[in-house]
Amino acid sequence: MISNKRVVRNLIENCAVKGIKYIIISPGSRNAPLNISFNEDERFQCISVPDERVAAFIALGIGQQTGIPALISCTSGTAALNYASGIAEAYYQQIPMLVVTADRPPEWTNQGDGQTINQTDVFHNYIKKSYDLPVNIEHKEEDWSANRMISEAIEQTMNYGTPGPVQLNMPFREPLYKTEDYSGQPLPKTIQTVAITTQFPKSTIDDLMEIWNRSDRILILVGLLPIQHELNDVLGKLMQKDKRVVVLTETTANLNHPDFCPAIDRVIETFDFPEETQQFKPDLLITVGHSIVSKKIKSLLRPGVDDVQPFRRATWHIGKEQFHLDTMQSLTHHIPAFAKDFFEQFIDHIAPNSKKEYAELWQNRSLETIKYHYEYLKTCEWSDFKAFEQVLDVLPQGTNLQMGNSSAVRYVLLFPQREDVIYNSNRGVAGIDGCTSTAIGAAMVNKRPTTVITGDISFFYDSNAFWNSNLPENLRVILINNGGGNIFRIIPGPDTTNQLADYFETHHNLQSEHVAKLFDLNYYKANSDETLAEALKIFYGKQANGRPAILEIVTPRLENDKILKQYFKFLKAQIGTFR
Repeated sequence: MISNKRVVRNLIENCAVKGIKYIIISPGSRNAPLNISFNEDERFQCISVPDERVAAFIALGIGQQTGIPALISCTSGTAALNYASGIAEAYYQQIPMLVVTADRPPEWTNQGDGQTINQTDVFHNYIKKSYDLPVNIEHKEEDWSANRMISEAIEQTMNYGTPGPVQLNMPFREPLYKTEDYSGQPLPKTIQTVAITTQFPKSTIDDLMEIWNRSDRILILVGLLPIQHELNDVLGKLMQKDKRVVVLTETTANLNHPDFCPAIDRVIETFDFPEETQQFKPDLLITVGHSIVSKKIKSLLRPGVDDVQPFRRATWHIGKEQFHLDTMQSLTHHIPAFAKDFFEQFIDHIAPNSKKEYAELWQNRSLETIKYHYEYLKTCEWSDFKAFEQVLDVLPQGTNLQMGNSSAVRYVLLFPQREDVIYNSNRGVAGIDGCTSTAIGAAMVNKRPTTVITGDISFFYDSNAFWNSNLPENLRVILINNGGGNIFRIIPGPDTTNQLADYFETHHNLQSEHVAKLFDLNYYKANSDETLAEALKIFYGKQANGRPAILEIVTPRLENDKILKQYFKFLKAQIGTFR
């Protein structure tokens, strides 16, 4: 038995056929037809999450891991607005999500009725498409139209070129709780989108090859991507065939090859400005993926006053975005394809080239910095930096790592990348909200050990993440508590003001032990090298009650930025001495 609202039955059947399994329900009355129907159907796994903001980010984590949208359902009114942060992150990170907002009948909008706002296309700036479904279905044409919209909405969110969030706004008129037995009735029609692959015409390849062949320094910069083993392999083959090519990766790219150059900031910090910068800049820049974290690579590659020939470099972006992604302000070609597909076709047209000076320049500097990276850590004082060394070293084999924004993701980028670890971060919008919630969603559908490393402001801001009865026991939360948003002591600017502590850093004395008690989580604490080493052994051991665990690492608020800045000075001094 499901809701007697025929439009709900159409949604149920389309979701089942198209592989949607996880339904994240935020309790309410107006979405009762959805709550009842999905819960009564064993094809779906329903999860109750009271906080809509948390629900959207849990759905984000599910979509991130599976590539299949989770459906989120809420009641009418401001409940829908709380989805906004998670929807925006999904949109810019191109993660599928089906957003179903229950609504009041349209005649009551702006008439003083409770829990009623204008919900039509309410997320229009950061959603792929929005659909308003009919209140009642009384004719075959209405049934056909509603079913087509539902089918199209699901296909839109799962689009394998540019997936993303899609809204279905579903107004319901009372009564809301009546059910009906549809057995024996014909199933609604479902429509499937046929996947296609991109084939580049010879004329296009020839035009791009002309640019490639006249470029002595070719740099491929890879940002945020899900794991793509085929792309990893083809880029490795490309570097073997054409020695001019350099591949720079951030950990969020999830690419791993001995010839790639990770830890971009660590390398760039050793440059002599402006003398050295020109020789590290490319003639041809190719960007892949989304959301480059490193501000230093952006400063290096964006047009600057020290450029000998500003705006003369060719820049290609490879991706299926519907807009021109011109992060480096020099885009000359947008190639709307998956990077793997493009390079697999393109590599056959490339002639072997043995000019390796440019690649060796980057690779040798990268190898030098890793040597001095470890040397500095030998004498490094207790700090955020030292804590990250210990944590990243002992992550369990095959960990799904969720990196918090601000300083957390930046610290991880400085350390060698592990081949067995999957790196994720909410870098679509890069907000601090929802990092823990996203990790919970990821852990729900991924049997890997899942660890989120988050800062204190982000942790407390998202503490409602633990307010649901489906917390996965493979989740581990590492909280770096340095008494505030320490990123504002690292980046230039805030430390020159009188408002640093209260209005940038947001200094506090909060600790997470009471949060752990409130939600019945295992809790551990460390405040030194020795106590962290001991805590990590227990933290990643078998939990006594099968519950997730929080490890709170307390570091010195006023020392972390000094230790990190000294690290960069040390690298530059050591490399400058032997250069």
